Amino acid sequence: MNEPLPLIERARRVTRSVPRAVVCRQTAAHVWGLNALGFGASEDDWPVELIAPGHVTLPGCVTNVTPLPADDITHHRGVRLTTPERTALDCARWLPRVEAVAALDQFARRGVDLDALWRLPTIPWPVRDTLGMADRGAASPRESWLRVVLVDGGLPRPTTQIRVPLAPAGTAYLDLGWELYKLAVEYDGQGHHSSPTAQRHDDLRRRQLRDQGWRVMAVRKDVIPGQTANLLEHVANSLIERGWQPSPGTTTRILSRIRAARRKPR
Repeated sequence: MNEPLPLIERARRVTRSVPRAVVCRQTAAHVWGLNALGFGASEDDWPVELIAPGHVTLPGCVTNVTPLPADDITHHRGVRLTTPERTALDCARWLPRVEAVAALDQFARRGVDLDALWRLPTIPWPVRDTLGMADRGAASPRESWLRVVLVDGGLPRPTTQIRVPLAPAGTAYLDLGWELYKLAVEYDGQGHHSSPTAQRHDDLRRRQLRDQGWRVMAVRKDVIPGQTANLLEHVANSLIERGWQPSPGTTTRILSRIRAARRKPR
């Protein structure tokens, strides 16, 4: 049985054989080197997403018919595809919000000027709002998801990569948190934090942070999306315990998001 071709090779073959086809959206983001196919998605099963004439139908491809200016087209790794700027804009426009922000965070780290996209006069407000959520400090797509869940849940926007000097020497960089309240939330990814050595390092680091008054809340892989309601409730309560005073309207919004998350099937 033949091994499936990598997505980039399939994209390369399609654009070589169909002159007017341009790879777009998450496939284009993948070719640009982003982790953008969504959690649990297999590259082997992912279709080649294209912008092409309406009469083009290709097996293993999803064709979108939409205007594409010549300035939005380039070549990378032998693939004809949308530019990083256009790919970022398409992700913001078409992907679910959490996946869009995860992609935008990665584009921001690669130097794409998302502020310039935000200022484009033709951008609708929902897309502009998603662009405004981007933060180049997110170190992984899961951290991006975590930030979106907290902000959309009504909590104040956290800062990413908070630098905390540790005694007697060293520095901790907290995934995201609120320095004013000395509260941090960190994503514990499977593998990265699961070995005994890594766990001992994390325990020592968090003990040093506690000595400086920080509270660090670790979020496991299975929390999002299955336990979003509990996450929002715990983080909101911790912020309030540490001095945050949400307005009545903000409190209502948070409670509404928690109830909505509990109603969703896991």
